[in-house]
Amino acid sequence: MPCRSLIHLWTLVPALAACNIEALTQEFYDQHTRDSDSSSSSGTSTPAADTGSTSTGGAGSSGTQGLDSGPLETTSTGGLPGTSGGSSGAASTSGEPAAVCGDGVVEGDEECDDPGDTRCFECVRDRLVFVTSEDVQGDFWTWSPQDLDYWCNHLAAVAGLITDNKFRFKTWISTSEESAAERIFHSRGRYVLRNGLVFAESWDALMAQQILNPLNVDENSQTRNTAVFTDTRPDGTAMPGSHCDDWQSDSLDIFVYWGLSAATDASWTLYVGDATNPAPCGGPSALYCFESP
Repeated sequence: MPCRSLIHLWTLVPALAACNIEALTQEFYDQHTRDSDSSSSSGTSTPAADTGSTSTGGAGSSGTQGLDSGPLETTSTGGLPGTSGGSSGAASTSGEPAAVCGDGVVEGDEECDDPGDTRCFECVRDRLVFVTSEDVQGDFWTWSPQDLDYWCNHLAAVAGLITDNKFRFKTWISTSEESAAERIFHSRGRYVLRNGLVFAESWDALMAQQILNPLNVDENSQTRNTAVFTDTRPDGTAMPGSHCDDWQSDSLDIFVYWGLSAATDASWTLYVGDATNPAPCGGPSALYCFESP
């Protein structure tokens, strides 16, 4: 159905591309298999080291491509949920020496251990996050009822971020059966934007709204300040309502909550301001994508 003007919602952010969703193809979807959900873990780390990129400086500024060195590579997690990166060098309870971060050997609770790997920080792998470059309407789940993550992985693959034909990204979205917090991997390491800047230092930092840079960089490393479908509170739990009939309706009579990609506070997932929230499911909006193991 034609997209309609949403007077209050869409005046806050730049005009969104209307009805420009490229056709879904069975051939592309059949190439991908869904990654299994991973267990939650938590931890902390420090802001990103200099990767050649410059700070976005908050909403409205441009992202740069300091980290654009090529597609992501699959890395064995090898970690134990609930433990922190690095090691003090003390002996383990089994009598074996504890893992030593920086010795080039992945062991113990380490996820990675390569001093030259820019995506490995304190022996915990960075997880990429991005806002989609294309918009969807509230019925974006209808083509593939078994998987909400098609658009995140499709756009990542087109951008060259997936080379192994495996689903690697989860959509930050809530349904009647599952909240966003239940869908997203709870990393003890950093969530990093496409341009190399850190969005949040860990899952715990994200839940505390300790956001270092807005999640306004798309899969192509372009800045995009826009409205984003979430229907999710800042703690990752689902907002009340039908969630656009579980993301199978683009009705202008059904409403859904959204976040603002330019925000560095709770409004990133649940906008509070002058624009209307909730807004009709028929309005075009972006999605947030989080890398999972």
